[in-house]
Amino acid sequence: MCKKGLKGWDIRMNLTIIGLGTKKGDLSLSAFERLKNASTIVLRTENTPSAAAVTESGLNYLALDYLYEKSKNFDTLTKNICKEIEKLLKKGDVCYLVDGAVSEDVCASMLIKKHKDVTVFEGVSKVAEALSLTGLGTGGYTAVSAYSLKDFNRFTLPLVIYDLDNVILASEWKLKLFSYIGEEAKVRLYIDKQLFSLPMYEIDTFNNYDYSTVLIVEELSLTEKERFDFTDLVEIVKILRSDKGCPWDRAQTKASIKKSLIEESYELCDAIDKNDDEKIMEETGDVLLQAAFYMNFAEEEGAYDRNDVLSGICKKLITRHSHIFGDDVALSPEEALTVWNKNKQVEKHLETPSEFIEDVPKNFPAALRAEKVVKRGASFSFNPAAAKGYRQRFDALLKSVEDGCLDEAVYKDIAFTAVALLKSKGFSAEDLLASATEDYITFFKRVEAAIDADGKSIKNLSESQVAGYIDAVKKS
Repeated sequence: MCKKGLKGWDIRMNLTIIGLGTKKGDLSLSAFERLKNASTIVLRTENTPSAAAVTESGLNYLALDYLYEKSKNFDTLTKNICKEIEKLLKKGDVCYLVDGAVSEDVCASMLIKKHKDVTVFEGVSKVAEALSLTGLGTGGYTAVSAYSLKDFNRFTLPLVIYDLDNVILASEWKLKLFSYIGEEAKVRLYIDKQLFSLPMYEIDTFNNYDYSTVLIVEELSLTEKERFDFTDLVEIVKILRSDKGCPWDRAQTKASIKKSLIEESYELCDAIDKNDDEKIMEETGDVLLQAAFYMNFAEEEGAYDRNDVLSGICKKLITRHSHIFGDDVALSPEEALTVWNKNKQVEKHLETPSEFIEDVPKNFPAALRAEKVVKRGASFSFNPAAAKGYRQRFDALLKSVEDGCLDEAVYKDIAFTAVALLKSKGFSAEDLLASATEDYITFFKRVEAAIDADGKSIKNLSESQVAGYIDAVKKS
């Protein structure tokens, strides 16, 4: 940051950020020398043991503790601290002092990103001190400031949360972590130089939180976990297919579980139709299990791995939605679908309309595949029946049936024309046929109930007798 001097010279206002460590003796000599020559010294808080290196030194300083009372939440506190530092920088050099390490302070990170000429004196880490008691310090871990709660959405275990300086913040983190690790999962809490082991739901029962408090969530075995993620699912399948795993799972191949994938997909669709959230959750899990199997098959064969799969779908979503992540424009669902199909043809190298239409999977149910083929054909103004009109075409085909035609090609044409006719009116033949089938079952049950009411059985009636009941039920 620069300020214009009296004669037009630029006077550079320097920002220095110093980590005070966790106790009074942690401040380095070089950092203290810098303090003695500072124009303005700003303490994030003077209520920590490490702050004594400044409060007892006789140096003049400004403590920002008053901002904690002034700020309505943690995001506001961060903004207010940064705003105060920026205001002071306009007047001269500033030394901003934080407890622990500079790399652990959210405000320090924001200031460093904004100012390229920041001088940093790193301090002893609060996280490192807590981890030294657990034995986790030599391995990898995820460390996050408690003040980053809003932006917290991904991590790997072990998880270390520092700056957990009050019970309200602890309570908010408890609720946040419930969905990741469960309520009963054991965690470590480092408070006032002591390490406590307790279930997650109890972390806000302490009343002696301070600036040194650190929450540690260690890695758990699969049998200890209450909550899991997709990585756990893939890992479980890998164990089941290992030499010491399940004989049935080891025996499966890509071909052998293909039917299971289809069945599970249909069961999910059935749960969706029933609007049964619990069943939808269960069936979604079953579909994901099939995906995990195929990821493991590929890893075993060295074809690709789970990261390739997830990277592929993420890239596809970005490139296909060029109206969101690119320069295309789509203001309606129809326009968005046009953009999607355009990008799809480019990505799949479908250079001709024929290749685009032929790309509809042959394993689709026949009616669904016919719908998609007709829809793609229509996008190129290809409607063979449109010249005479679908209605006239359908009437002509039915006339052939009435005249006793037994040519298979005619009946094939009837089926396809019916699908095309429905699609041209905005209906799905697949959905309508499924609904009509349900209607048929419902009507059959009504007729059977009417027959049972007369003390008879549908099994013993002739076609003409059943037809009489059908007519009666239709009129009722």
